[in-house]
Amino acid sequence: MNREASAVPLVAEGLSRIFDAAGVLLLAWLGWRMFFDFDASLQDDALAVAVIGIIAGAADGKAARNIPIALLAYVGVGLLSAAVHQWSIVSASADPAWLSLFRPAYHLVVMAAFVYGAAYLLRTPLRLSWFVILLMIATVVLSAQIAFDRASTGFVYIRGGPSLPSVPQWGGIHGTSLALTLGFALALLGFASRVSVWRAMASVVLAGGLFAVAYVNGSRGGLVAMGVVAGSLALFVVMEATGRRRQEPVVVAVLAGILVLAVWFLRGYLDYGSDLSGRTLMWQAAARLIGDYPWLGVGPGNYGQAIAASGYAADFPSHYVGLNNAHNLLLHAGVEVGVIGGLCLLLFLAWAFRACWRAWNAGDVPMISLGILLALVGFAVHSLTENFFDARAAVERTRLIVWMFLAAALALDRLPRFARASSESTPLHPTE
Repeated sequence: MNREASAVPLVAEGLSRIFDAAGVLLLAWLGWRMFFDFDASLQDDALAVAVIGIIAGAADGKAARNIPIALLAYVGVGLLSAAVHQWSIVSASADPAWLSLFRPAYHLVVMAAFVYGAAYLLRTPLRLSWFVILLMIATVVLSAQIAFDRASTGFVYIRGGPSLPSVPQWGGIHGTSLALTLGFALALLGFASRVSVWRAMASVVLAGGLFAVAYVNGSRGGLVAMGVVAGSLALFVVMEATGRRRQEPVVVAVLAGILVLAVWFLRGYLDYGSDLSGRTLMWQAAARLIGDYPWLGVGPGNYGQAIAASGYAADFPSHYVGLNNAHNLLLHAGVEVGVIGGLCLLLFLAWAFRACWRAWNAGDVPMISLGILLALVGFAVHSLTENFFDARAAVERTRLIVWMFLAAALALDRLPRFARASSESTPLHPTE
């Protein structure tokens, strides 16, 4: 009896390790497809990674700890909003499929599952380090493709860029700009390293190259985001040098100042039109829709229909009518899932920032935690003028890359529980 009883946890641990290895390989394969398999649909593959990661962590009771409540609340509000808006359609059906009530919010469920499952797969310093390295390499390859495309067209700016090979699968120039911004944040890490002057110089050259590609790519919001990321890195380097890591209010105030300065210095490049290419009109329309449907919004995926039915689209320039995008993440979320849902999303993003900040303060793989934090700063700033992952099937890749960084933030938050005692070393910070 004792031998049989002791065999059960051994079998469970063995299966967990098998699923763990399979999940890591599948996550790497998914990342490869995200950057290089341009005809792929990735959401179902992301769900497969999520399921494998969840199964791998099922044998470890610690894996169920520290799940962000704001993420669960955001998904719950999205499901409720979808059910309310689908109710009349489903109930009127002769043979109602009740699960279809929640279908419009399916991507939110996949997001939560992916963040949870992938965080378990990325739970060690070594895995997080290779995650950062491989994403940076893939971004460099993507930037070379973008530069080649722009050079082949004489560096002519094409609004939206749908005719260029490197951008349609990312939803246009703004999607590729997000990938460049995230890669730019990771490329700057060598500059913050005290290990080697040559590494710092290589980092500056690499980051400068990504910035140059972002310039010819043509996304103004991406350039502002990169400017804020660079200013943020300078702030963290100063804090590290002066031993003032824990002054969070000062950091928030300085980051806000950096954002204002970035917009000010790039104001001439931003000013293609007084309405920021129609964005201010879109933001006003989105705010009106939030006022019309404040509690549960218009339902996930219904922004385009709602903006057309409301009559607010009459104020848009003719070539913007029908866009399923508020060009602002929180406004888009507020329209589709209401004020409460938008606040839950904001709280979840704030939680991700705090998780990275705490890991950096605690000295848990500081280079990696700083890189993920800077990447999320770039994403947040870029999301002021774009919507990258909320119910837009056209930018499935940008949605997935954001999910990956959110999963990495959750993995960082779990490092004290999973990896502090690990003997694995990190290639970016070998002395830890």
